[in-house]
Amino acid sequence: MEPGIIMGAIAYTQFRRHLAEVFDQAEHEPVTVTRADGKNFVLISEDEWAARLETEHLLSSAANREHLEASLKQAAEGKTVKVRLDDL
Repeated sequence: MEPGIIMGAIAYTQFRRHLAEVFDQAEHEPVTVTRADGKNFVLISEDEWAARLETEHLLSSAANREHLEASLKQAAEGKTVKVRLDDL
């Protein structure tokens, strides 16, 4: 990369010049590609995209969201049960 390029955000012209490196970086963290017209976009890995879609789906139902929040609260309070997956 050229000096002065901040990973996490990169100008569109630099993005075009350093496509492979930007893709490599996007495997680890989202990269914002800025454009002169202000219509920026974010490049993320396919795994990150899938995880975000799954999270959106899980939180889209009020009942499921409440169940997940209750489970997180129980875990934070140490109210967990160890289960051996081999026993299921």
